[in-house]
Amino acid sequence: MNKITILPDHVASQIAAGEVVERPSSVVKELVENAIDSGATSIDIEISKDARDIRVADNGCGMSPDDATLAFQRHATSKLTSATDLESLSTLGFRGEALPSIASISKFTCLTRPKDAATGTRIEVEDSKIKAVETGCSTGTVMDVRDLFFNVPARLKFLKRATTEIGHIQEIVQSLALSYPQIAFELKFGGATKLKTSGCGDLLRSIVETKLVKDEANLCKIELNDTVAGVSVYGYAARPTQFRGDRKGILTFVNGRPVRCPLTLKALDYAYSDLIPRGKYPLAVVSIELPQNEIDVNIHPTKKEIKYSNSHNVYTTLHRAIGNALREPRKELVEAMAARGQREEYAEEHFEPTSSSVSTASYNPLRARERDSYSVRESQEWNYDSPKKERIETEQLSFAGDLSYRPVFLPEALEEAEPQEDTGTTINTISTCEESQLFIEEEEISLPAGWRLAGYLHNTYYLFETRDGIELIEQHIAHERYLYEKLLAAQKTRGRTSEHSQQLCISIPLELTATQTDVLKGCKETLASLGFEFEIDKDDKVSCIQVPIQMAHQNYATVIQTLLDDLESTDAANISLDATKSIACQSAVKNGMPLSERDILRLVSAWLKTERHDTCPHGRPVRLKFSRNKLFEMFHPA
Repeated sequence: MNKITILPDHVASQIAAGEVVERPSSVVKELVENAIDSGATSIDIEISKDARDIRVADNGCGMSPDDATLAFQRHATSKLTSATDLESLSTLGFRGEALPSIASISKFTCLTRPKDAATGTRIEVEDSKIKAVETGCSTGTVMDVRDLFFNVPARLKFLKRATTEIGHIQEIVQSLALSYPQIAFELKFGGATKLKTSGCGDLLRSIVETKLVKDEANLCKIELNDTVAGVSVYGYAARPTQFRGDRKGILTFVNGRPVRCPLTLKALDYAYSDLIPRGKYPLAVVSIELPQNEIDVNIHPTKKEIKYSNSHNVYTTLHRAIGNALREPRKELVEAMAARGQREEYAEEHFEPTSSSVSTASYNPLRARERDSYSVRESQEWNYDSPKKERIETEQLSFAGDLSYRPVFLPEALEEAEPQEDTGTTINTISTCEESQLFIEEEEISLPAGWRLAGYLHNTYYLFETRDGIELIEQHIAHERYLYEKLLAAQKTRGRTSEHSQQLCISIPLELTATQTDVLKGCKETLASLGFEFEIDKDDKVSCIQVPIQMAHQNYATVIQTLLDDLESTDAANISLDATKSIACQSAVKNGMPLSERDILRLVSAWLKTERHDTCPHGRPVRLKFSRNKLFEMFHPA
């Protein structure tokens, strides 16, 4: 008796189903992809409460009776006729395994009718037996899967809870809806709508409709067409203040096909490495277009992975596109500058000093307020250069009928003669630092239109009134971001060490642990490129003889010890980046350190000019924004 036999068709189909149908979401994926390939503009998906009954209806081209019968035969497909067709494949499905595999582990019914046919066809499949009858039905196709895994108890045993399975289904539908924003999708679970898109063709609107993010204002546009590399990238990425603890918010489409793309993950990790906290991941929808003959889609049973013939070109284009998107100026800043007729100047330099810019030497806040149509009830000149301690009281101003508060300096004599009670509205002191440690090169102050410093809280937080509401900015984090960006720019400049370092007159001996010494030896060259220079003798005694200029007024020994502790757990590839973060953090002005009004405005102006100013290098938000509507809602909850 022969040991090798040919398996019956229904057994072969069930084995194939083990690769194609992992769980109910796999069924939804295959059926929806077929609906998309049929040219549908509307797709409705209904899932039962136990996630074992699935119905997918579309308004696509439909099938003739003969095609409908053939569709349930293994390896029967209309997508290709030879292996060479894979090089120009434009459809999502192509193997001809999905329908027979699903039908072999469920009770399957199909209703279909082409647009030019008077009647439709009803197909029933059970135990690989196909029954076709003529019937009346609407144009398009309805795939009805009942009692999934009824004859595969092992697979049924490993199904998760219905809420888990519907979560996977929702992720699949969300991904396909974003890949094809021109198609209207509706997903129902137990009769309740879980996801719905309009099919308007606008990817940005579809991202909001699928609830990947709540507000389109939190997204920045990714767009780059590299004609030399032959790669085009389009999509949206969330701003650094929006992130999550897993990669499920990262969706990649290659020529319209949702796939897992390691190149996209790598490019996003690099772009956000100094924008969001470590261990967190951004949200992004990235669409990649390139010639079909430069990718291979036939490498995974579920078609979730692809191969590129030139992955370097794809990664380089992704890296540039995402980096450019994160450096785009925020929408509200563009609109604010445009409101003053400064769009052209802003396009050349985000905050190039214009007629609304303020010189630190001649800045007069009263004239500035007059320019902005403020009615001043009481006024005093602000003297930024006075060495005397000055205390801030509040004066009441009116603007368009609204009451607001502005800080006003009172002379020291007046302060002593008329002490003020603490009414709860007094703003903290803005004192003049005799020795500024801001290390800010900008000579002029330039803020967006409508921004006014309204308060300085606990020598830590700046309260700015804006046209849309208020902004609360933390001084340490803002300065840290500014210094970090300056350090990055300096690293790209030839001669960085000689131009931006401080040679010490007397070398500083360092008391390092054995571990810290080993870390220093391993990254000595990297630290030298950042402006450090050390001497290590034969007994492993370490002295510092040069530091970055930003650390000129710091306690060098403590700073270096902290830096080496930070680098102890850093991968070799990230040493330069993490060291730069540490230098910026330790060099930045500390919270609680009082700054003068002039230095506050200089700091905020310089910070806003950085291309990526939403977060610090470690991912903490620099500012909190409250719109007028948000403030109203907080005081008047519905």
